[in-house]
Amino acid sequence: MDKFKSKLEIDDEELYREAMMNAYLILIDKLTYEDLIDYNGGALPWNPVKKVITKDTIDNIISYFCELEEYEKCADLVKVKEQIFNKNNN
Repeated sequence: MDKFKSKLEIDDEELYREAMMNAYLILIDKLTYEDLIDYNGGALPWNPVKKVITKDTIDNIISYFCELEEYEKCADLVKVKEQIFNKNNN
């Protein structure tokens, strides 16, 4: 049972990592939703059917990459967040 539990935990971590990377690639326009499905099945940290992302979700993605010390990705995501939400406020 412990081997099974460990495998599930690794799979969950891998799925989470994949979802965050997918989110990054979509937000910086390197990948479309349609291409994502073909690329790796489409794990995302938001509902891709609605194609709506909140500030909190982007903040969580930024935090994830900050924890990994991938600061260039963080900077890219901050710019995207400003573009999305400043455009919506005007």
